Amino acid sequence: MADSLQGFVACPEKQLLVSCARTHVAAPFEGQIRGLVVENLDWEFVLEAATDNSVSPLLNLNVQAIAADAVPIGVVEQLKAAARANTVRCLFLAGELHRILDLFQTAGILAIPYKGPVLAEQAYANLTLRDFDDLDVILPQRDLAKAHEVMLSLGYHARFPEIQANHSGSAFIPGEYNYRNEKSRAVVELHTELTLRHFPVRPNLDEFAQRLERVTVAGKNLATFSAEDALPVLCVHGSKDFWERILWIADVAELIQSRTNLNWEATFRRAESLRAQRMLRLGLALADKLLRCPLPEEVLKQVRSDHEAIAIAQELEKRILSCGAVGISSPGRFRFRQRMVPGLLAGWRYSARLAVAPAEEDWNMIRLPVPLAPLYVALRPLRLLRKYGWGVGKGDTSP
Repeated sequence: MADSLQGFVACPEKQLLVSCARTHVAAPFEGQIRGLVVENLDWEFVLEAATDNSVSPLLNLNVQAIAADAVPIGVVEQLKAAARANTVRCLFLAGELHRILDLFQTAGILAIPYKGPVLAEQAYANLTLRDFDDLDVILPQRDLAKAHEVMLSLGYHARFPEIQANHSGSAFIPGEYNYRNEKSRAVVELHTELTLRHFPVRPNLDEFAQRLERVTVAGKNLATFSAEDALPVLCVHGSKDFWERILWIADVAELIQSRTNLNWEATFRRAESLRAQRMLRLGLALADKLLRCPLPEEVLKQVRSDHEAIAIAQELEKRILSCGAVGISSPGRFRFRQRMVPGLLAGWRYSARLAVAPAEEDWNMIRLPVPLAPLYVALRPLRLLRKYGWGVGKGDTSP
Protein backbone atom coordinates (compact mmCIF):
# COMPACT_ATOMS: atom_id res chain seq x y z
CA MET A 1 0.00 0.00 0.00
CA ALA A 2 1.05 3.57 -0.59
CA ASP A 3 2.58 5.34 2.39
CA SER A 4 0.42 8.47 2.16
CA LEU A 5 -2.56 10.07 0.46
CA GLN A 6 -0.45 12.81 -1.09
CA GLY A 7 -1.72 13.50 -4.60
CA PHE A 8 -4.57 11.03 -4.24
CA VAL A 9 -8.00 12.14 -5.42
CA ALA A 10 -10.86 10.24 -3.78
CA CYS A 11 -13.58 8.74 -5.93
CA PRO A 12 -16.79 10.83 -5.37
CA GLU A 13 -18.98 7.72 -5.52
CA LYS A 14 -17.02 6.14 -2.68
CA GLN A 15 -17.01 9.43 -0.78
CA LEU A 16 -20.80 9.39 -0.93
CA LEU A 17 -20.92 5.89 0.53
CA VAL A 18 -18.57 6.83 3.37
CA SER A 19 -20.56 10.01 4.10
CA CYS A 20 -23.78 7.96 4.30
CA ALA A 21 -22.30 5.07 6.33
CA ARG A 22 -23.81 6.23 9.63
CA THR A 23 -27.17 6.31 11.36
CA HIS A 24 -26.95 9.98 12.35
CA VAL A 25 -25.51 12.53 9.92
CA ALA A 26 -24.02 15.71 11.37
CA ALA A 27 -24.51 19.01 9.54
CA PRO A 28 -21.11 19.00 7.75
CA PHE A 29 -21.83 15.59 6.28
CA GLU A 30 -25.31 16.67 5.19
CA GLY A 31 -23.72 19.39 3.10
CA GLN A 32 -21.14 16.94 1.76
CA ILE A 33 -23.84 14.45 0.77
CA ARG A 34 -25.88 17.11 -1.05
CA GLY A 35 -22.75 18.39 -2.76
CA LEU A 36 -21.81 14.93 -3.96
CA VAL A 37 -25.21 13.88 -5.33
CA VAL A 38 -25.43 16.93 -7.60
CA GLU A 39 -22.21 15.86 -9.29
CA ASN A 40 -22.28 13.71 -12.38
CA LEU A 41 -22.03 10.47 -10.42
CA ASP A 42 -21.95 7.00 -11.90
CA TRP A 43 -25.08 5.81 -10.09
CA GLU A 44 -24.75 2.27 -11.36
CA PHE A 45 -21.35 2.12 -9.71
CA VAL A 46 -22.75 3.72 -6.53
CA LEU A 47 -25.42 1.04 -6.21
CA GLU A 48 -23.00 -1.78 -6.99
CA ALA A 49 -20.38 -0.47 -4.56
CA ALA A 50 -23.02 0.03 -1.85
CA THR A 51 -23.95 -3.63 -2.20
CA ASP A 52 -20.31 -4.75 -2.19
CA ASN A 53 -19.65 -2.67 0.92
CA SER A 54 -22.91 -3.75 2.63
CA VAL A 55 -24.06 -0.16 3.21
CA SER A 56 -27.16 -0.05 0.98
CA PRO A 57 -29.56 0.39 3.96
CA LEU A 58 -27.54 3.34 5.28
CA LEU A 59 -27.25 4.85 1.81
CA ASN A 60 -31.02 4.62 1.40
CA LEU A 61 -31.65 6.07 4.87
CA ASN A 62 -29.54 9.16 4.29
CA VAL A 63 -30.34 9.76 0.64
CA GLN A 64 -34.05 9.71 1.52
CA ALA A 65 -33.55 12.07 4.46
CA ILE A 66 -31.09 14.52 2.92
CA ALA A 67 -31.00 14.51 -0.87
CA ALA A 68 -33.84 12.48 -2.39
CA ASP A 69 -34.87 15.46 -4.55
CA ALA A 70 -31.40 15.60 -6.13
CA VAL A 71 -31.04 11.89 -6.91
CA PRO A 72 -32.42 10.34 -10.12
CA ILE A 73 -35.87 8.90 -9.45
CA GLY A 74 -34.82 5.51 -10.78
CA VAL A 75 -32.00 5.34 -8.25
CA VAL A 76 -34.34 6.34 -5.42
CA GLU A 77 -36.72 3.55 -6.39
CA GLN A 78 -33.91 1.00 -6.55
CA LEU A 79 -32.75 2.03 -3.09
CA LYS A 80 -36.28 1.72 -1.72
CA ALA A 81 -36.71 -1.73 -3.27
CA ALA A 82 -33.39 -2.88 -1.86
CA ALA A 83 -34.37 -1.55 1.58
CA ARG A 84 -37.66 -3.44 1.49
CA ALA A 85 -35.92 -6.67 0.49
CA ASN A 86 -33.34 -6.13 3.23
CA THR A 87 -36.07 -5.63 5.84
CA VAL A 88 -37.73 -8.91 4.88
CA ARG A 89 -34.40 -10.75 4.97
CA CYS A 90 -33.41 -9.24 8.33
CA LEU A 91 -36.70 -10.18 9.95
CA PHE A 92 -36.53 -13.71 8.61
CA LEU A 93 -32.93 -14.23 9.75
CA ALA A 94 -33.72 -12.79 13.19
CA GLY A 95 -36.50 -15.36 13.56
CA GLU A 96 -34.18 -18.09 12.34
CA LEU A 97 -31.56 -17.06 14.88
CA HIS A 98 -34.11 -17.37 17.68
CA ARG A 99 -35.09 -20.82 16.45
CA ILE A 100 -31.47 -22.01 16.40
CA LEU A 101 -30.50 -20.52 19.75
CA ASP A 102 -33.58 -21.96 21.47
CA LEU A 103 -32.54 -25.47 20.44
CA PHE A 104 -28.89 -24.82 21.31
CA GLN A 105 -29.99 -23.78 24.79
CA THR A 106 -32.11 -26.91 25.15
CA ALA A 107 -29.09 -28.99 24.12
CA GLY A 108 -26.91 -27.26 26.74
CA ILE A 109 -24.72 -25.50 24.17
CA LEU A 110 -22.94 -22.28 25.10
CA ALA A 111 -23.74 -20.13 22.04
CA ILE A 112 -22.81 -16.49 21.48
CA PRO A 113 -24.41 -14.84 18.44
CA TYR A 114 -22.47 -11.92 17.00
CA LYS A 115 -22.57 -9.60 13.98
CA GLY A 116 -25.85 -9.96 12.04
CA PRO A 117 -29.06 -9.21 13.96
CA VAL A 118 -27.47 -8.77 17.38
CA LEU A 119 -24.95 -6.19 16.20
CA ALA A 120 -27.67 -4.40 14.22
CA GLU A 121 -29.59 -3.83 17.46
CA GLN A 122 -26.56 -3.45 19.72
CA ALA A 123 -24.78 -0.79 17.61
CA TYR A 124 -27.36 0.60 15.17
CA ALA A 125 -30.47 0.27 17.39
CA ASN A 126 -32.34 -0.90 14.30
CA LEU A 127 -32.48 -4.44 12.97
CA THR A 128 -32.81 -3.30 9.34
CA LEU A 129 -29.99 -0.75 9.12
CA ARG A 130 -27.16 -3.28 9.09
CA ASP A 131 -26.88 -5.36 5.92
CA PHE A 132 -26.28 -9.07 6.64
CA ASP A 133 -26.90 -12.22 4.61
CA ASP A 134 -26.06 -14.95 7.10
CA LEU A 135 -25.95 -15.73 10.79
CA ASP A 136 -22.81 -16.08 12.89
CA VAL A 137 -22.71 -17.98 16.17
CA ILE A 138 -19.64 -18.68 18.30
CA LEU A 139 -19.56 -21.80 20.47
CA PRO A 140 -16.91 -23.98 22.13
CA GLN A 141 -15.38 -26.71 20.02
CA ARG A 142 -16.50 -29.17 22.68
CA ASP A 143 -20.14 -28.42 21.79
CA LEU A 144 -19.73 -28.73 18.02
CA ALA A 145 -21.01 -32.31 17.79
CA LYS A 146 -24.25 -31.37 19.57
CA ALA A 147 -24.60 -28.22 17.47
CA HIS A 148 -24.13 -30.26 14.30
CA GLU A 149 -27.02 -32.52 15.24
CA VAL A 150 -29.22 -29.51 16.02
CA MET A 151 -28.47 -27.94 12.65
CA LEU A 152 -29.34 -31.17 10.83
CA SER A 153 -32.60 -31.42 12.78
CA LEU A 154 -33.53 -27.92 11.55
CA GLY A 155 -33.10 -28.90 7.92
CA TYR A 156 -29.60 -27.51 7.41
CA HIS A 157 -26.87 -29.29 5.50
CA ALA A 158 -23.17 -28.97 6.21
CA ARG A 159 -21.10 -27.52 3.41
CA PHE A 160 -18.33 -30.00 4.16
CA PRO A 161 -20.00 -32.94 5.93
CA GLU A 162 -16.75 -34.91 6.01
CA ILE A 163 -15.17 -32.12 8.06
CA GLN A 164 -18.02 -32.07 10.56
CA ALA A 165 -17.85 -35.84 10.78
CA ASN A 166 -14.21 -35.50 11.87
CA HIS A 167 -14.63 -32.34 13.92
CA SER A 168 -12.30 -33.52 16.65
CA GLY A 169 -9.25 -33.71 14.39
CA SER A 170 -7.21 -30.50 14.16
CA ALA A 171 -6.36 -31.20 10.52
CA PHE A 172 -10.04 -30.78 9.69
CA ILE A 173 -10.66 -27.38 11.26
CA PRO A 174 -12.12 -25.04 8.58
CA GLY A 175 -12.44 -21.26 8.65
CA GLU A 176 -15.95 -21.81 9.95
CA TYR A 177 -18.51 -24.61 10.06
CA ASN A 178 -20.88 -23.59 7.28
CA TYR A 179 -24.50 -24.76 7.09
CA ARG A 180 -27.16 -24.01 4.50
CA ASN A 181 -30.90 -24.60 4.43
CA GLU A 182 -31.72 -25.16 0.77
CA LYS A 183 -35.42 -24.50 1.25
CA SER A 184 -35.07 -21.11 2.95
CA ARG A 185 -31.59 -20.36 1.55
CA ALA A 186 -30.47 -19.36 5.03
CA VAL A 187 -26.75 -19.68 5.76
CA VAL A 188 -25.38 -20.16 9.25
CA GLU A 189 -21.70 -20.06 10.17
CA LEU A 190 -20.64 -21.69 13.42
CA HIS A 191 -17.31 -20.51 14.81
CA THR A 192 -15.27 -22.06 17.59
CA GLU A 193 -12.09 -21.07 19.38
CA LEU A 194 -10.25 -23.26 16.84
CA THR A 195 -11.79 -21.74 13.70
CA LEU A 196 -11.14 -18.18 14.94
CA ARG A 197 -7.56 -18.54 13.79
CA HIS A 198 -7.16 -14.85 12.94
CA PHE A 199 -7.09 -14.06 16.64
CA PRO A 200 -3.37 -13.82 17.49
CA VAL A 201 -4.17 -15.58 20.77
CA ARG A 202 -6.85 -18.25 20.92
CA PRO A 203 -9.92 -16.69 22.58
CA ASN A 204 -11.19 -18.17 25.83
CA LEU A 205 -14.92 -18.41 25.16
CA ASP A 206 -15.75 -19.30 28.74
CA GLU A 207 -14.24 -15.99 29.86
CA PHE A 208 -16.17 -14.09 27.19
CA ALA A 209 -19.35 -15.83 28.36
CA GLN A 210 -18.94 -14.34 31.84
CA ARG A 211 -19.24 -10.81 30.40
CA LEU A 212 -22.17 -11.13 27.98
CA GLU A 213 -24.80 -8.42 27.69
CA ARG A 214 -28.45 -8.65 26.70
CA VAL A 215 -29.76 -7.26 23.42
CA THR A 216 -33.39 -7.24 22.29
CA VAL A 217 -33.71 -8.67 18.79
CA ALA A 218 -37.17 -8.88 17.21
CA GLY A 219 -38.83 -8.72 20.61
CA LYS A 220 -36.65 -11.31 22.34
CA ASN A 221 -33.59 -10.91 24.55
CA LEU A 222 -30.37 -12.52 23.38
CA ALA A 223 -26.94 -12.62 25.03
CA THR A 224 -23.99 -11.38 22.98
CA PHE A 225 -20.52 -9.93 23.53
CA SER A 226 -20.27 -6.95 25.84
CA ALA A 227 -19.34 -3.77 23.99
CA GLU A 228 -15.84 -3.91 25.56
CA ASP A 229 -15.34 -7.40 24.09
CA ALA A 230 -17.20 -6.72 20.85
CA LEU A 231 -14.90 -3.89 19.78
CA PRO A 232 -11.70 -6.00 19.71
CA VAL A 233 -13.63 -8.88 18.12
CA LEU A 234 -14.94 -6.60 15.35
CA CYS A 235 -11.48 -5.17 14.76
CA VAL A 236 -9.96 -8.65 14.46
CA HIS A 237 -12.69 -9.49 11.95
CA GLY A 238 -12.07 -6.32 9.93
CA SER A 239 -8.32 -6.92 9.90
CA LYS A 240 -8.87 -10.54 8.90
CA ASP A 241 -10.45 -9.35 5.65
CA PHE A 242 -8.24 -6.28 5.12
CA TRP A 243 -11.12 -3.90 6.01
CA GLU A 244 -12.49 -4.38 2.51
CA ARG A 245 -16.05 -3.30 3.42
CA ILE A 246 -17.07 0.12 4.64
CA LEU A 247 -19.67 -1.61 6.82
CA TRP A 248 -16.98 -3.05 9.09
CA ILE A 249 -15.70 0.44 9.87
CA ALA A 250 -19.27 1.65 10.41
CA ASP A 251 -19.78 -1.23 12.87
CA VAL A 252 -16.92 0.08 15.00
CA ALA A 253 -18.11 3.70 14.83
CA GLU A 254 -21.75 2.90 15.56
CA LEU A 255 -20.94 0.62 18.49
CA ILE A 256 -18.75 3.32 20.05
CA GLN A 257 -21.38 6.02 19.58
CA SER A 258 -24.10 3.80 21.03
CA ARG A 259 -22.20 3.56 24.37
CA THR A 260 -21.55 6.75 26.29
CA ASN A 261 -20.29 4.71 29.26
CA LEU A 262 -17.91 2.43 27.37
CA ASN A 263 -15.09 1.21 29.60
CA TRP A 264 -12.11 2.02 27.40
CA GLU A 265 -9.56 0.72 29.88
CA ALA A 266 -11.24 -2.70 29.84
CA THR A 267 -11.51 -2.57 26.03
CA PHE A 268 -7.77 -2.03 25.55
CA ARG A 269 -6.96 -4.56 28.25
CA ARG A 270 -9.01 -7.25 26.53
CA ALA A 271 -7.49 -6.45 23.16
CA GLU A 272 -4.03 -6.77 24.67
CA SER A 273 -4.91 -10.15 26.20
CA LEU A 274 -5.69 -11.34 22.66
CA ARG A 275 -2.57 -9.61 21.29
CA ALA A 276 -5.00 -7.68 19.08
CA GLN A 277 -4.14 -4.22 20.38
CA ARG A 278 -2.89 -3.02 16.98
CA MET A 279 -5.98 -4.38 15.26
CA LEU A 280 -8.11 -2.42 17.73
CA ARG A 281 -6.10 0.75 17.23
CA LEU A 282 -6.33 0.32 13.46
CA GLY A 283 -10.11 -0.07 13.60
CA LEU A 284 -10.37 3.03 15.79
CA ALA A 285 -8.08 4.99 13.47
CA LEU A 286 -10.28 4.11 10.48
CA ALA A 287 -13.44 5.07 12.36
CA ASP A 288 -11.80 8.38 13.26
CA LYS A 289 -10.34 9.17 9.83
CA LEU A 290 -13.17 8.03 7.56
CA LEU A 291 -16.30 8.41 9.68
CA ARG A 292 -15.16 11.13 12.11
CA CYS A 293 -16.24 8.93 15.01
CA PRO A 294 -15.87 10.96 18.22
CA LEU A 295 -13.24 9.33 20.42
CA PRO A 296 -12.10 10.47 23.89
CA GLU A 297 -8.82 12.37 23.82
CA GLU A 298 -6.99 9.72 25.82
CA VAL A 299 -8.14 7.08 23.32
CA LEU A 300 -6.98 9.20 20.38
CA LYS A 301 -3.58 9.53 22.06
CA GLN A 302 -3.28 5.75 22.32
CA VAL A 303 -4.31 5.29 18.70
CA ARG A 304 -1.96 7.96 17.37
CA SER A 305 0.95 6.62 19.41
CA ASP A 306 0.89 3.50 17.23
CA HIS A 307 2.60 4.90 14.14
CA GLU A 308 2.31 1.62 12.30
CA ALA A 309 -1.47 1.51 12.83
CA ILE A 310 -1.77 5.10 11.59
CA ALA A 311 0.32 4.32 8.51
CA ILE A 312 -1.81 1.29 7.70
CA ALA A 313 -4.99 3.34 8.20
CA GLN A 314 -3.72 5.91 5.68
CA GLU A 315 -3.00 3.17 3.19
CA LEU A 316 -6.41 1.59 3.69
CA GLU A 317 -8.13 4.96 3.34
CA LYS A 318 -6.73 5.28 -0.16
CA ARG A 319 -7.84 1.77 -1.06
CA ILE A 320 -11.34 2.29 0.38
CA LEU A 321 -11.88 5.61 -1.41
CA SER A 322 -10.53 4.37 -4.73
CA CYS A 323 -12.99 3.59 -7.53
CA GLY A 324 -10.75 0.91 -8.97
CA ALA A 325 -10.85 -2.61 -7.57
CA VAL A 326 -7.27 -3.29 -6.52
CA GLY A 327 -6.24 -6.78 -5.50
CA ILE A 328 -3.63 -7.60 -2.88
CA SER A 329 -0.83 -9.92 -3.93
CA SER A 330 0.22 -12.90 -1.83
CA PRO A 331 3.33 -11.12 -0.50
CA GLY A 332 1.15 -8.08 0.22
CA ARG A 333 -1.31 -10.16 2.20
CA PHE A 334 1.52 -11.77 4.16
CA ARG A 335 3.05 -8.38 4.90
CA PHE A 336 -0.30 -6.94 6.03
CA ARG A 337 -0.82 -9.75 8.51
CA GLN A 338 2.74 -9.46 9.78
CA ARG A 339 2.10 -5.78 10.56
CA MET A 340 -1.07 -6.57 12.50
CA VAL A 341 0.81 -7.98 15.50
CA PRO A 342 3.37 -5.80 17.31
CA GLY A 343 6.85 -7.24 17.51
CA LEU A 344 8.87 -8.45 14.54
CA LEU A 345 9.07 -12.09 15.59
CA ALA A 346 5.46 -12.22 16.80
CA GLY A 347 4.22 -10.63 13.58
CA TRP A 348 6.12 -13.06 11.38
CA ARG A 349 4.94 -16.00 13.46
CA TYR A 350 1.30 -14.85 13.17
CA SER A 351 1.47 -14.29 9.41
CA ALA A 352 3.28 -17.56 8.77
CA ARG A 353 0.71 -19.50 10.80
CA LEU A 354 -2.15 -18.07 8.75
CA ALA A 355 -0.29 -18.68 5.50
CA VAL A 356 -0.26 -22.45 6.08
CA ALA A 357 -3.56 -22.96 7.98
CA PRO A 358 -5.95 -24.83 5.63
CA ALA A 359 -9.28 -23.21 4.79
CA GLU A 360 -12.39 -24.19 2.84
CA GLU A 361 -10.93 -23.26 -0.54
CA ASP A 362 -8.10 -25.69 0.05
CA TRP A 363 -10.62 -28.50 0.48
CA ASN A 364 -12.41 -27.28 -2.65
CA MET A 365 -9.21 -27.36 -4.66
CA ILE A 366 -8.48 -30.99 -3.87
CA ARG A 367 -10.03 -33.58 -1.57
CA LEU A 368 -7.42 -35.64 0.21
CA PRO A 369 -8.04 -38.83 2.21
CA VAL A 370 -8.11 -38.34 5.97
CA PRO A 371 -4.58 -39.78 6.52
CA LEU A 372 -3.17 -37.24 4.02
CA ALA A 373 -4.95 -34.20 5.49
CA PRO A 374 -1.70 -32.71 6.91
CA LEU A 375 -0.61 -32.11 3.30
CA TYR A 376 -3.07 -29.22 3.11
CA VAL A 377 -0.48 -27.22 5.06
CA ALA A 378 1.85 -27.48 2.05
CA LEU A 379 -0.90 -27.00 -0.57
CA ARG A 380 -2.32 -23.79 0.92
CA PRO A 381 0.63 -21.47 0.14
CA LEU A 382 0.65 -22.78 -3.43
CA ARG A 383 -3.06 -22.04 -3.81
CA LEU A 384 -2.65 -18.52 -2.41
CA LEU A 385 0.21 -17.79 -4.80
CA ARG A 386 -1.87 -19.06 -7.70
CA LYS A 387 -4.87 -16.94 -6.66
CA TYR A 388 -3.16 -13.68 -5.66
CA GLY A 389 0.12 -13.84 -7.56
CA TRP A 390 3.78 -13.73 -6.63
CA GLY A 391 4.22 -10.00 -6.64
CA VAL A 392 2.59 -6.62 -7.03
CA GLY A 393 0.32 -6.47 -10.02
CA LYS A 394 -0.78 -3.45 -12.01
CA GLY A 395 -2.33 -0.89 -9.70
CA ASP A 396 -1.65 -3.03 -6.66
CA THR A 397 -0.68 -0.83 -3.74
CA SER A 398 -0.63 -3.66 -1.26
CA PRO A 399 1.69 -3.54 1.75
